[in-house]
Amino acid sequence: MSARETAELLLQAGRLVQAEGYDGKLSPAQWMALRYFARANPFSRTPSAFAEFQATTRGTASQAIKALEAGGYLVRQRSKADGRSISLRLTDKGKEALARDPFEVLVRAVDTLDAKQRTAMHHALHQVLTTLAAIGTHRRFGVCQDCCNLTSANPSAPECLLLGVPIQPEDAGLLCVHFQPTSEHRDGTVNEWTTAICRKEC
Repeated sequence: MSARETAELLLQAGRLVQAEGYDGKLSPAQWMALRYFARANPFSRTPSAFAEFQATTRGTASQAIKALEAGGYLVRQRSKADGRSISLRLTDKGKEALARDPFEVLVRAVDTLDAKQRTAMHHALHQVLTTLAAIGTHRRFGVCQDCCNLTSANPSAPECLLLGVPIQPEDAGLLCVHFQPTSEHRDGTVNEWTTAICRKEC
């Protein structure tokens, strides 16, 4: 099978899942926003971070967020660390909606594969996404345990070297807008690109 045929299969799978997203009260963009804020860590639950994740404009991202807020699925609150910024979180209604997320159709399809196939698929897709991000202009998202900014000096109390804050155990597997792959770590330091982001947004 050629690379083009495989890429077309990925695209078709995405289209089928997106088509499922038109059922019910929410649009595919709104479903994506719900999934994102359910999986984002406390540093990444902002409209701008969601726009980066969705690879769209802030205006388009804001439309989906405002619709979810109006529907009672999302609620915004001031950041405890920075009173100027806001953080978005799912309400009970939002969590209940995710329980019937049309995305589960794809989850169940992947679950029909055996463990070896799922692992191989996971690694292959992760590599494809990393390659796409490297040649594009959008940030990469990932989780703490795969990030070069995670310090393991004290395994029982991991910290983010970039932000200088402790990482809660329940947040370690959540998406982070400040993610930096361990493969890009150079000489035990945070690279200039990551530092610039921190100065701009933290």
